[in-house]
Amino acid sequence: MPRPLRTVVGRLPQILLIVGALALMLRTERFFTPGTLSSILTQASIVGVLAIGQAFVLIGGGFDLSQGAMLALVAATVGRLSQEGWNPALCLAAALTAGLLLGSINGFFVSVVRTNPFVTTLSTLLIFRGAAFIMLEGRPIPGVKVFQAVDSGFKLGDAFVSYRGVVFAVAALLTWIVLRRTVFGQHVYALGGNAEAARLAGVRTVRLRTWTFALSGLASGLAAILLLGWLRVAKSDTATGYELDSIAACVVGGVSLQGGRGSVLGAAAGCLLLQALRTQITMSGFPEEYRTFVTGLVILTFAAADALARRGERA
Repeated sequence: MPRPLRTVVGRLPQILLIVGALALMLRTERFFTPGTLSSILTQASIVGVLAIGQAFVLIGGGFDLSQGAMLALVAATVGRLSQEGWNPALCLAAALTAGLLLGSINGFFVSVVRTNPFVTTLSTLLIFRGAAFIMLEGRPIPGVKVFQAVDSGFKLGDAFVSYRGVVFAVAALLTWIVLRRTVFGQHVYALGGNAEAARLAGVRTVRLRTWTFALSGLASGLAAILLLGWLRVAKSDTATGYELDSIAACVVGGVSLQGGRGSVLGAAAGCLLLQALRTQITMSGFPEEYRTFVTGLVILTFAAADALARRGERA
């Protein structure tokens, strides 16, 4: 198959999704307003931050199913610390540190022990979710206000821009620079493309893979900060299924599930596109349950397209 045709085939699901989403959006006159677009950015911020961390893992050839559970455990930890009187700065540091440590646990087992990423993160999903339940003793902690400032914002023309959306945008830009403009980022792509070749070329693959999972944990910690600023309650079932949303955002944005390809900006754009589609589904009067259907369909379709494109390259 000629290379241009392979490229078109590989991008066909993205093209069809964009066309379909635009067709739905154009049916609603009030969709393309500053308020609606700003709301989409804000609503996408939490999953968007998770997608940024997920992109590091996927590009590096891994897979992280524990992001939602890490977020819940970090939120539970911050909820307990806020009850002890910790100030916002200390809670912020604790959230990011806890996320980094939880991600490093995944990285240790995948990189050092060499367990399968799917099995590892599926196991830690259950462990972290259970730990959050134990820490909270099965009861939510309401009134967690240490991060409430994150849910405020500022006026930009006719739209209100939330700081949550700003954090998401800045995080996407900074991590794009890291992946595209640093040696570390180039090594992540090399790791996902061919880990053995990267090792023979002098890349410390064990440490590097551990860092990709640690960064996913760090993203979960940041997402927990945004979520607590919004909901102001710590619950053990917080962010259930968010890891699937982050994976869907990545694959929509062109991040390969087989590693070595994609970008953080693509993952962020994929998250915004999916959120826009969900917003349109809601505005069109469809039940919320359609979101689950759309997420599963997107992951399967894009994974199949990526596999077919790779197979065409090897042929």
